[in-house]
Amino acid sequence: MDQTALFKLSYGLYVVGVKNGDSFGGCIVDALMQVTSDAPPLLMLGSMRNNLTNQLLHETGECTISVLRADIDPFVIANFGFQSARKADKWVNVEHVVKDGLPVLLDAASYLRCRVVEAKELSTHTVFTCEVVDAWNGDGEPLLYGDYQKHMKDAARQAFQAFSSGGQKAASSGAQQAPKPQWVCSVCGYIYDGEEPFEELPDAWQCPRCGQPKAVFVKQ
Repeated sequence: MDQTALFKLSYGLYVVGVKNGDSFGGCIVDALMQVTSDAPPLLMLGSMRNNLTNQLLHETGECTISVLRADIDPFVIANFGFQSARKADKWVNVEHVVKDGLPVLLDAASYLRCRVVEAKELSTHTVFTCEVVDAWNGDGEPLLYGDYQKHMKDAARQAFQAFSSGGQKAASSGAQQAPKPQWVCSVCGYIYDGEEPFEELPDAWQCPRCGQPKAVFVKQ
């Protein structure tokens, strides 16, 4: 195991890779920290309870962590953060490799393979305590969450909008249809994809990612 791979963990952005039957699932997380250094190192991972990735972590008890690089293509963040694995195979849209049966991004700062040893349910998230069973170092500096907020959030939104429009045009035949409106959190970029129409959600509803009220969402 390359222990130096753990040196690049920060309050940044990471892609979690999980097994989903015969395919893979995954999502973007920012709540990740190393809590012990003795072998095997332990991490604590915060995962939104209503995400499919959370469900798959409970079911399989294992995952990979790809530490995003500072020069990551904003589309990668949008791909894993702005759509649900219940509706899309996210991994087919990005370059990746499979390590020990789980996917990691091909171009990441470092890669970790983890095993869940404990799960604690909180109000909106599950905190998974994970044992690092293997690690590989990559190239480049890790992306910091603050830098994403300052310099990449708008680019990620634009990349996803372009991807969504392109996908609808490719799938349509004959007359083009206008893209379906989306409700987007103006704070964290979360795109609401629930079954209930957004307008009918109660006023007390909050963004499942950042906890901001319904009023901060904008229609795009």
